[in-house]
Amino acid sequence: CSTTCGLGTYWRSVQCSTHVDSDCATLRRPDPAKRCHLRPCASWKVGNWSKCSRNCSGGFQIREIQCVDSRDHRSLRPFHCRFLAGLPPPLTASCNVEPCEEWQVEPWSECSSSCGGGVQKRGVTCPGGLCDWTKRPTSTTSCSGHPCCHWVAGNWDPCTVSCGGGFQKRTVHCVASENSKTESQDQCLCDHEPRPPEFQKCNPQACRKNADLLCTKDNLSASFCQTLKTMKKCSVPTVRAQCCLSCSQTHVAHTQRPRKRQPLKIPKAP
Repeated sequence: CSTTCGLGTYWRSVQCSTHVDSDCATLRRPDPAKRCHLRPCASWKVGNWSKCSRNCSGGFQIREIQCVDSRDHRSLRPFHCRFLAGLPPPLTASCNVEPCEEWQVEPWSECSSSCGGGVQKRGVTCPGGLCDWTKRPTSTTSCSGHPCCHWVAGNWDPCTVSCGGGFQKRTVHCVASENSKTESQDQCLCDHEPRPPEFQKCNPQACRKNADLLCTKDNLSASFCQTLKTMKKCSVPTVRAQCCLSCSQTHVAHTQRPRKRQPLKIPKAP
């Protein structure tokens, strides 16, 4: 064949056996040439390198390699390229062998929300641009995941006394702001705001003395009020208010008028 690859030609000598061409004029002359194709003219086709797997401290990149026909660039089976001189082009190569730099991180910012889930941010930079991007610290994080809660106070109970100073109480609960349901202490926290008082003083005004004139009955039993009166507890405002009738009754004590002392007469000496 006239070529080692691709389309070629076989050549041969054709002449009349008598060595006189006219003697063979009536005969069909055989073709002196014939096409031949031993194998395709193969070559390697290489693609572009991929992005390096790392931007520092040594990574690798790959590319595609194909065995193709050098004339029409159609793909061939790899064994067609085994006759090519030298080794096949490399599939991989090292890249970015410079040592990696350290990431620079700034302090976390305050949480965007005090409750209910917020976000904290911080700056993350690589001054020289040669940091390992696979080890980049996070620049955001979640915070304040506990529910948003607030204090809810109930109505005040009636005062323990109507005058003279008493106290009253109410219920105080820490509830979630979303559904106003009472949460357990480990789920709902209200430390961000002061707790409302559960107790307070009430009716500090002194009990009126003229109220005894309007009193027709003790609020406590008569015997108990008499006992308190005997113990001289009527001066206590709350006792006087509860035992107004007994304490208003005047106890007249019958006592003898004290005798006027006579001057002691001392007899004169004779």
